[in-house]
Amino acid sequence: MPHDLLIRNAMIVDGSGRPSTSGDVAIDRDRMVAVGSVMDRAIKEIDAEGRVLAPGFIDVHTHSDLMLLHRPEHQPKVRQGITTELTGLDGIGYAPLASNLRRPFLDYFAALNGDPSVDGAWETVAGWLKSFDRKVAINVAHHVPHGCVRATVIGWDDRTASPEEIRKMCQIVDDAMCDGAVALSTGLDYAPCSFSNTDELVALSSVAGRYGAPYVTHMRYKLGMREAIRETFDIGRRAACPIHISHFNSQEGRWWINLEEADRGVASGVSMSFDTYAWPAGSTLLHFSFPDWAMDGGVSPMLVRLGDSIIRARIEAAMREDVGDGSHIRLAHMPSTKNNHLEGLTVDTIACERGIAPESLVVDLVQEERGLAAAVIHNSSTDNDFEMLMRHPAHICSTDALLTGGSPHPRSYGTYPRFLGHFARDRGSLSLEQMISHMTSAPARRFGLVDRGLVRTGMFADLVLFDPQAVKSRSTFENPKQYPDGIDVVVVNGQIVIDHGIHTGATPGRALRRGVLPVA
Repeated sequence: MPHDLLIRNAMIVDGSGRPSTSGDVAIDRDRMVAVGSVMDRAIKEIDAEGRVLAPGFIDVHTHSDLMLLHRPEHQPKVRQGITTELTGLDGIGYAPLASNLRRPFLDYFAALNGDPSVDGAWETVAGWLKSFDRKVAINVAHHVPHGCVRATVIGWDDRTASPEEIRKMCQIVDDAMCDGAVALSTGLDYAPCSFSNTDELVALSSVAGRYGAPYVTHMRYKLGMREAIRETFDIGRRAACPIHISHFNSQEGRWWINLEEADRGVASGVSMSFDTYAWPAGSTLLHFSFPDWAMDGGVSPMLVRLGDSIIRARIEAAMREDVGDGSHIRLAHMPSTKNNHLEGLTVDTIACERGIAPESLVVDLVQEERGLAAAVIHNSSTDNDFEMLMRHPAHICSTDALLTGGSPHPRSYGTYPRFLGHFARDRGSLSLEQMISHMTSAPARRFGLVDRGLVRTGMFADLVLFDPQAVKSRSTFENPKQYPDGIDVVVVNGQIVIDHGIHTGATPGRALRRGVLPVA
């Protein structure tokens, strides 16, 4: 019998970090059945001469949760070679969460995750995963978001959890882990996660630790990077839980000091990994610079506070230092017809035209957009800074991509080709083999994704075929919605999703559970 698919004459970079080899890969149904020299024939054959065949890339930090259900072909991500994504990051998510508790999350995070007309039985992680299984272009695994857990038990109140409330939250985390959640995630600069203390996070992380799952954190960056790192390692140490730091960055521009702080934590016995997307800017809610107390109760109470001139003045005073002159804040998502023409412009430009302070403009726009605005926040990071992080043994690649707005961060369309082209090929930051391992086997191991992340006989056939000389990101801050060059073929569970630049419409993605094989 001929094989279903045979990729011949490829330069195979298998994801392990070892040197590449030349050879063929045969696929039957959803598995690789032969790797090396394959003499058999196949129903479909691809000549990969001069191109690299690698495992499908695994994106460990995404905000695709709702938009992937809304647009299951998922072109901005699968065209980068991404075949698996993790949802529920930054403590933000929609499962496990009862339907009557979802609206505050939909309102607060619509600028990041969108608010399309999608729904499901998301009271459990199992129900969430079922929404994606064989219905989208890529595989999906899920964190249990701390925000959902806290909102279920406490709501959006800015207060300390009682012992009984912590017990109830621990049970929710345990149930989610039994359903296959790959980690516990939190976003400590976002409500309601920001209302928690360290003891609460230790208790919940202890549950994840019993399953060998990591505590994944958007740290309390508002504390300062070193203090945030220290709290994170304190949680890992006390909870006997591995830790993973999301979008490792530095407001102070002192990357080596922050890495030294992290390495001291590792030396104390805590298992650590972290991810980066390697662009000199972040992207988040426009009201990210608001003080935590302004978000007590969620978006609706926040908007009421902004209508009080005295409280608004306090909020503007608290955010003034972060906003500065506004030149580093580029508007990414302004959904109203009144303001969507401002997408792509910087706050200082608009504030100057209107003759108001930058922080006043930010508050005006948050009010006008009912909290649904997002921005790109530029910083002073350099390629050398990113390379320092990439070369660390705990590094994993990610996109942190937002799929909303007319002027999104370019990471949403071009991150993995940028790692391959700009950093690996052009700058020699890492060898191609090392860089691909940071995209494939390293995240698969860290998050318990069984039979993914390597080109091996018997593994699931998630594969990317690309031209190592042509691969590059075409996405820029000025023109972000550009698909990359050089990604020729993308295979998910044995089915071709991208075929020489054409999306086939296939939706073979599976729901993945920590340490559990998907049902064949």
